[in-house]
Amino acid sequence: MEYADGPFDDVRVRRALNLAIDRAEIARMYGGRAAATPICQPLPHGLLGYRPYCPYTHAPNARGVWRAPDLAAARKLVAESRTKGMLVDVWGVANQLGVPRGLPGYVASVLRSLGYRTRVHVVAAQRITNAMRRTFQLSVDGDWAPDYPQPSSFLPQFFGCHGGYSNGYVCDPVLDRMMVRATSLQLSHPEQAAALWEKVDRRIVDQAYWVPTVNAHPPALVSKRLRNYQYNPIWDFSPAQAWVR
Repeated sequence: MEYADGPFDDVRVRRALNLAIDRAEIARMYGGRAAATPICQPLPHGLLGYRPYCPYTHAPNARGVWRAPDLAAARKLVAESRTKGMLVDVWGVANQLGVPRGLPGYVASVLRSLGYRTRVHVVAAQRITNAMRRTFQLSVDGDWAPDYPQPSSFLPQFFGCHGGYSNGYVCDPVLDRMMVRATSLQLSHPEQAAALWEKVDRRIVDQAYWVPTVNAHPPALVSKRLRNYQYNPIWDFSPAQAWVR
């Protein structure tokens, strides 16, 4: 989920939604824990700089594992922001491949539990223009995968001041500089790049620019004849490495 307008221009509201979302419920929408794992961060397992991190859970732990929503903490943040009662338009895409149909409605129900009024708009993807996206308060987006297995393939696009996917939702100059530097070090100094990407990931989480919910990993059914099955944490099954007996 990403957002661009009030009440989400207040970091307390963004953190409140992150705290209130029941990621286990969303995992069930995807088919259960066998098909989706709750997460709190945009950088997925398997990419440079990944380290589990989840402050948006009941009883946060050093392992960075999401446990349960914390509605009490979320409602306290909303009360402090003095935004309770505001109207929030929730946007979703109709028949988006791999996305549970009820997800926009569920997000709207969470916002209502925090004291907001909501309207849900589910429209066909071809009807959504960039001009429309710039007016969205909150959009519920679906599955995506990086074009290549590096953080630079997607984090700057979503969270850069001139990101191609964010349409200007986020412009954090400090974050921009960190991402440019991390990208420049990926091939020549991967350890330094990893440390920087971890800081980028944590800054995105701490500022609650997004509401990451689950990593989807649908179960694969394979034949007994299949040999050398290999699973990639980013792209799932790697057919180029397999053969059939």
